[in-house]
Amino acid sequence: MTHFEWRALQVDDTAALAQLFRAAVGQLAAADYDASARAAWVSAADDEQAFATRLARGLTLVALCEGQPAGFAQLYPADHVEMLYVAPGYARQGLAAGLLARLEAVARLGGATALSADVSLSARRSFESAGFQMLAAETVRRNGVSLARFRMRKPLDAAHTQP
Repeated sequence: MTHFEWRALQVDDTAALAQLFRAAVGQLAAADYDASARAAWVSAADDEQAFATRLARGLTLVALCEGQPAGFAQLYPADHVEMLYVAPGYARQGLAAGLLARLEAVARLGGATALSADVSLSARRSFESAGFQMLAAETVRRNGVSLARFRMRKPLDAAHTQP
């Protein structure tokens, strides 16, 4: 089993996380989104300063394997999973579940009674496995391209605060 280390976002993480983001969308979402949809999606990392600003909002957790980013997730605001991305080489190893569990623990400690997320077709199974339920299917536009996604929610039981 792969061993991951966990830490908060650091100032110099932007380039590596942008690369991880592009790889995750480009490869892991290929079964669910066509090339134009994936290109529109990854364009969010084209402006490195804007991507750094986005990463710095809320709490962004980074999972490391042998010192290199293997995945990251963001809680922004305090009850919404804004981002969850895993490097293709670490997919299906429980990393998404570990990131979600850690964000959930932080949200619980902050008093959140539920977590929400806007989830891609590719990530839906990971969120459902973590106890999220679909509220609605929706379509968003990125650079003139339609992307399907799901609004999801997970009620939080205050009795559980550890990941």
